[in-house]
Amino acid sequence: MFKIIVHQCYYCEQIFDSKEALFEHVEVHSDVERNREITNRKKKAKKS
Repeated sequence: MFKIIVHQCYYCEQIFDSKEALFEHVEVHSDVERNREITNRKKKAKKS
């Protein structure tokens, strides 16, 4: 009997067959979130 191990992205719920593939994918979300935070800070600074 075989156990199938899959890894799921907690941002978008996409399924991956290896941790390596998941880690590469999650970096995309991390970059998006980081850029969104920078943009929000710039908008707040302009309002001040």
